[in-house]
Amino acid sequence: MISLNTDHAFSDKAGKHGLNPRDIEKLKPKILSALAAIRERQRASELPFLDLPNDRAAADSCRVMAERFSKMQNFLLAGIGGSALGPAALFGTLAHPLHNLLNADQRKGRPRFFMLDNVDPDYASALLAMCDPRETVFNIISKSGATAETAAASLLVFDRTQKALGPKWKEHVVCTTDPRTGDLRKLCEREGLLTLDLPSGVGGRFSILTPVGLFPAYLLGFDVDALLKGASEMAARGLSDDLSQNPAAKLAAMLYLFDREYKKLIHVMMAYANSLYLLADWFRQLWAESLGKATDLNGDKVNVGPTPVKALGATDQHSQVQLFIEGPYDKVFIFLEAKQFRTELVLPSIYKDVSSLDYLGGQTMNRLMAAEFAATREALARQERPSVTITFPQLDAHSVGSFLMLMEIVTTIAGSLYNINPFDQPGVEHGKVLTYGLMGRKGYEKKI
Repeated sequence: MISLNTDHAFSDKAGKHGLNPRDIEKLKPKILSALAAIRERQRASELPFLDLPNDRAAADSCRVMAERFSKMQNFLLAGIGGSALGPAALFGTLAHPLHNLLNADQRKGRPRFFMLDNVDPDYASALLAMCDPRETVFNIISKSGATAETAAASLLVFDRTQKALGPKWKEHVVCTTDPRTGDLRKLCEREGLLTLDLPSGVGGRFSILTPVGLFPAYLLGFDVDALLKGASEMAARGLSDDLSQNPAAKLAAMLYLFDREYKKLIHVMMAYANSLYLLADWFRQLWAESLGKATDLNGDKVNVGPTPVKALGATDQHSQVQLFIEGPYDKVFIFLEAKQFRTELVLPSIYKDVSSLDYLGGQTMNRLMAAEFAATREALARQERPSVTITFPQLDAHSVGSFLMLMEIVTTIAGSLYNINPFDQPGVEHGKVLTYGLMGRKGYEKKI
């Protein structure tokens, strides 16, 4: 199970910019109230993302669908927002670092993974040209089918597969969409396309444990049972009133206090493993889209929301850390630490007469990464820059599932503390409507 270390977040380590333990104690009644409200909403089936780890029927449907495409060489996912960031995070964390460059035997028969998550014409054209429709399964992910970016990708995929495969094109397309409503659902029923159900009450940024993430996970050979078990165990811990054993409540309270009381408006998630970097990408959407709101639940104008930033250790020690250590005191850091990598890489003992090389000889790159992380965290603390650390005991599916559920519950608790709705995104909707108008969608001409 992943763990949360908060030693470098308090004033004894981070000076006057660190938290005072009394601040959390003062916030405890609000935290307990938030947890009680979340549990009540869960019982009322208003927060279905909390129950996804135990939805065996959905997992089984994804497994069966994945088995249908076990001989495919390519998997191309078309989606945007959580529909893309979630699967990308799973792939980045659990796949071989160079998965797409391996041959079929080295991939153990698993397909290469590609993602069409933007409307860049150069990239879209190149990606579609790369994937032979005869050897590719295309997964269109959209709750409604109306989002312009995914709608555009759908047109390209449908046209390309129809021209290349004729009537068999339907055997290469799977649509993950709302089970009952929306343009994409209607089109799937009309064309007789294969579908997976995206639960109506689960928003895109909370959808990683739905078929959005599970279908790609099964197809790529990840340990889905372990992923769901890790999430389920964290769901139980994250809703407990025992705050000493509840990392979600503790982290939500701390990040909220850093923002509102200590003016740490920028929350930097810094991963000390390449495989954890796309989890930081996934977190950016979750944190920004959930908490960045103009009005609170009372209808008052508040314009709240911390700004999430991602960074990669040790790479960004040579790009962003100068700012982090000597720039404004407006940041708190969330480190992702890998306790055990999949590989131990020993550095060779050569050039013993060169002091800048000799001291590394015989040591491991694993130890160097651990030292880089410890040094950066300590250097930040000595300059009164607070941080918390989430440690992955292993880079495996169980730990990833724990992390995903942890951050979803943290976000939900934080929404309650900010007194905002963390499950809508009215600002995004404004942009969608303007796009429809600019592109001439019927009924939206006057919106611009």
